Amino acid sequence: MLPHIAFVDPKFLGAALGISWDDHPHADIRNGQAFVNLIYEAVVTSPNWPNTVLVITYDEWGGFFDHVPPPAAPLPPADQAAGHQDGLRGFRVPTFLVSPWTPRGTVGHGLYDHTSVLRMIEWRWDLPPLTVRDATANNLADLLDFSHPQLEAPTFAVPGLTWPQVCPDPLSVPSPWDGLRHLARRSGFFTD
Repeated sequence: MLPHIAFVDPKFLGAALGISWDDHPHADIRNGQAFVNLIYEAVVTSPNWPNTVLVITYDEWGGFFDHVPPPAAPLPPADQAAGHQDGLRGFRVPTFLVSPWTPRGTVGHGLYDHTSVLRMIEWRWDLPPLTVRDATANNLADLLDFSHPQLEAPTFAVPGLTWPQVCPDPLSVPSPWDGLRHLARRSGFFTD
């Protein structure tokens, strides 16, 4: 039996060696995706599946450019006291809602952030908001259709975990440009 709310993180141990189960550099992203699939399969084959919403969300944008500037949100007093003044939400991150009530192929175009998960929890258990931030967040449950549950969940062909393979130090791996650099130096183009 699952608790009402559970948070599941991948194994971060070995991140510096590239052998953790997440998508952070230098980890093998295949392990991160295999981990997500393990959790997905455990949930959709669980007896709890008919009453579950699995939220898969990322905690950061991965360092890639986003052409959409972060919008502002209301600032809780504790954030203001900590020096946070602009209230910017941050860059967009992918989030997936997996449940019998998620209409297949739905893309939510509303403005959601991490406090939208909290807003859904508060809505579900009739809890008061913790701060102005989650009180004004859009509820992820707005994306669910409770009138048409679909208990059949698709399966995905995701390769299993690749066991610890330490990523090579990028400075020890010959660059494909090394030959060209050598030729350029020999021809007098570089003097370093």
